[in-house]
Amino acid sequence: MNARERLYLVVLALIFGATSVLVGGAALSLFSVEVLQTSVDAVYGHLEYALLAVLLLALAVFMLLTSMRRRETVETLTLPGPLGDVSISFKAVENLVLKATKGIKAVRDIKTRIVSTQAGLVIYLRAVTIPDQNIPELTAQLQTAVKEYVETSTGSTVAEIKVLIENVITDTVKATR
Repeated sequence: MNARERLYLVVLALIFGATSVLVGGAALSLFSVEVLQTSVDAVYGHLEYALLAVLLLALAVFMLLTSMRRRETVETLTLPGPLGDVSISFKAVENLVLKATKGIKAVRDIKTRIVSTQAGLVIYLRAVTIPDQNIPELTAQLQTAVKEYVETSTGSTVAEIKVLIENVITDTVKATR
């Protein structure tokens, strides 16, 4: 939500708050009939108050429609192309990372997260591996495979690849009795 929409919400909240105080006060007899009649007489027949009412109604409808509108933000990697900018979604980059790690037999499951920085992409990997693996060698292999594949496929720079070995699982099957 941008600053203009927040301002509209504040104005509407103040108007609704004042209206609720007036209606509630009138319902509870906190205001005398003469005060209410004087207020109505001050507004009655003045075109500028009708214009204000139309403006407030338009503002309320606008805010209602704005609040109902779905906003999907797709994080993208934007690269200059020969005929204009090219955008690649982070979801596409995540799928490239998964493709790059498919060839590494010791990895059973991998999850990714992509962050774009000034230096390039930072790729976070959370991996599950099988036992009896040299984890530093495995992570180096993962980093190299992902970096080369993503850079070749997208033409962007991979600044860093952070790997977390989340778990080591066994591939044993329990015998049924």
